[in-house]
Amino acid sequence: MRAGPADTIFHHGVLWTGLGGHPGATALAVSGDRIAAVGSDAEVLALRGPDTRMVDLARQTLLPGFVDAHAHIWKIGHLLTTLLDVRAVSSLDDLAVRLRDQAGRLPPAAWLQGRGYNEARFPDGRPPTRTDLDTVVADRPVVLMRTCAHIIVCNSVALERAGITRDTAAPPGGEIDRGPDGEPTGVLRETAMGLVLRHVPPPSAADYDAMIAAAMRHQLSLGITSTNDAGVGPELLDVYRRMDQGGRLPIRINVMALRLVDGVGPVPLPAQQHQSDRLRIDTVKFFADGGLSGATAALSMPYRHADTRGVLRFDYETFLALAREAHEAGWRVATHAIGDVAIDQVLRVYEACGRGPMRHRIEHFGLPSADHLARAARLGVVAVPQTVFVHALGRNFRQYLPDALLARAYPVRSMLDAGVTVALSSDAPVVEDDSPLLGIQAAMLRRDEQGEPIALDQAISLVEALAAYTWGATVASGDEGNRGRLQPGMLADLAVLSGNVMATPPAALTSLRVTQTWVGGRQAYSG
Repeated sequence: MRAGPADTIFHHGVLWTGLGGHPGATALAVSGDRIAAVGSDAEVLALRGPDTRMVDLARQTLLPGFVDAHAHIWKIGHLLTTLLDVRAVSSLDDLAVRLRDQAGRLPPAAWLQGRGYNEARFPDGRPPTRTDLDTVVADRPVVLMRTCAHIIVCNSVALERAGITRDTAAPPGGEIDRGPDGEPTGVLRETAMGLVLRHVPPPSAADYDAMIAAAMRHQLSLGITSTNDAGVGPELLDVYRRMDQGGRLPIRINVMALRLVDGVGPVPLPAQQHQSDRLRIDTVKFFADGGLSGATAALSMPYRHADTRGVLRFDYETFLALAREAHEAGWRVATHAIGDVAIDQVLRVYEACGRGPMRHRIEHFGLPSADHLARAARLGVVAVPQTVFVHALGRNFRQYLPDALLARAYPVRSMLDAGVTVALSSDAPVVEDDSPLLGIQAAMLRRDEQGEPIALDQAISLVEALAAYTWGATVASGDEGNRGRLQPGMLADLAVLSGNVMATPPAALTSLRVTQTWVGGRQAYSG
């Protein structure tokens, strides 16, 4: 136990201290921004002084603050501020109503942007096309991003602004959908999205600042004390640095610098890495393939519903050259890879780079084989999957994946059994509900929104899921020496849940709520 009075003492609680922690603990003391002691009420209350703040947990659960190992922070904030949110639309008619309303609120000629549609929720399962959008909004450019963020649909005005015609060739790693007449349907996939997105007026630095702040306030309400922004351009890196210098980051964040921007091409490595109390920039981000729910992830066999095997965004040599440059310069490499073909390509690149001081990551890791898992374990790769996808996008998986691949979709049980470090995450705003409790529940139940099972043998325990959303995610962020467990010396990044999480049935986990969030020993949220 640390001598001297504590600044804050939490007592009369249920503590989940993390793997290898202090079983049966009921109290925790904080001095400064660090945990000073963990133990019984009697042990920890001995550190009480005249000015100690006392927090009676009343048998609520105190645990390490959640870490979202893979999210898109400014994009979460964009939806919370100015972007049209269509994640809940249930039909093309519903979409039309929302587009018409949004157009009426915008200045003349302003671009109408939205995000989140999922055609699997529509009665006929048909995604929107330029014709659908033109019928509703024909006097301004419209761009809607699918929920997976790997497909956009544009109206005719947006295509005209981008100069896309029947003669426009798709860029490498991208696709332009065309109708029977050869004309573009308005649907652009993967790198082809950049043909239009580079013409969309970008947010200002002040806009980005407001988006990031809104997203972080949202995450604090979910008990998230540390997060990751999985892929930003140079202009966002500058915004994050300025916010950090001004003390305006309420949670800790690991920001990943993109190495390839759609419509622009390869981006140089940042001039230097950055590490402070709140901001870490030491990771670069690549995309090897597309999304599973939109059928652009690169598979070894055709999708169930279409004669396509998805899209590889890089050839091997180009990918290797860019990744090796980052690896040799001391950067962690994080690569989006969902399909088994993409995962194999990423592992080949990592094997060619060799092990180094930084553990590289595979984002999503959606459909690995047993061989992939063994290779990832040997390399020390950190897997960053999203079990919340099983719940939120499972209907797409069942409709689109062949049985052989559906049986191993996001196989977290097999990842852990193979010795792979797992960091759970949300990929928000791809999913509408990014609560870690929902991701933990999905990891245990393995059922989609309709209650249909998906690879039930890949379920994991509550303790394993909690560890993946705390300790595993700090490993992915490169800061496991400071966070992820309740033990003396660790940062006092804490979350309080409204009940005893260890005694709550899996189906009832999402009935718990976050009542307090603390970052560095200071209360940042109360709900």
